[in-house]
Amino acid sequence: MQLKDRTFIVSGGSSGLGLATTSLLVQQGAYVSVLDLNPPPSDSQLNTSRVLFTKTNVASTESIQTALQNTLRWIKDQTSAPMSGVICSAGIGTAALSLPKQDPVATHETVKYMDMSGFDRTLTINLRGTVDLIRLTVPHLALNEPWGPDGERGVIVVVASVAAYEGQVGQLAYSASKGAVRSIVLPLARELGQKAGIRVMGIAPGVFQTGMTTPPQKKPTSGGGQQATKKEGAKKEKDPTGARATMNTEMIQYPTRMGQGHEFARLVKEIVENPMLNGFVIRLDGAVRMPSRL
Repeated sequence: MQLKDRTFIVSGGSSGLGLATTSLLVQQGAYVSVLDLNPPPSDSQLNTSRVLFTKTNVASTESIQTALQNTLRWIKDQTSAPMSGVICSAGIGTAALSLPKQDPVATHETVKYMDMSGFDRTLTINLRGTVDLIRLTVPHLALNEPWGPDGERGVIVVVASVAAYEGQVGQLAYSASKGAVRSIVLPLARELGQKAGIRVMGIAPGVFQTGMTTPPQKKPTSGGGQQATKKEGAKKEKDPTGARATMNTEMIQYPTRMGQGHEFARLVKEIVENPMLNGFVIRLDGAVRMPSRL
């Protein structure tokens, strides 16, 4: 599938891997409909004439439907660039223990249980939001005129995670959601390929520099930039997951660094353009093998 003068929907396209993908697709001459809670940052240097932003909550079918209608209207009234692909990169990372820390004197009547609300929210956004976006866009992709020698009509890229393979302690909900996203690739590819000329691929990123892994910069404190003295007995804060991951040289084999957004976007581009890529999930991770804990 060609990129130039085609429209691609990118959920989660305003930050992290989604923003990197949006930027590269626009640079290649594509039009991108960004579905996200916030617009792309003002310093992203995107060609705004080729980007449509719709505030979207992927946990809401109505919100996705509104974004899809905006996209179709944009194509009809302004761009005439057929909708040819969907990159589902919207998602959240959560952590919770299936066996929470118990009080030393806990009884059967006072034990603590894992809160299911966080589990439900993670699957709603990461899994249901992905499937909902796909099932709402596929009928429109199927209406495209066949393109190229293979008669392609569209391509779908879902974003899983290495947590789908090597979930860590506390990643029960996240691993469940990403494992399910990984598992929908083949059945979708088998259904949509011969029936409609639509390919389906997945990417399972390793440790990448995104908002989930990179801590926000702390504002300098008063007194010459020195950190305020911690109160005696104060609990030491853990570094964010990604910051701690970079300290483990045994985890990421080579290159021994976090992945960059543009490297993810390059793989999306190759998937879109290479017609033989279909029906499987590519690990993009520098041969990382996640330990049980960071």
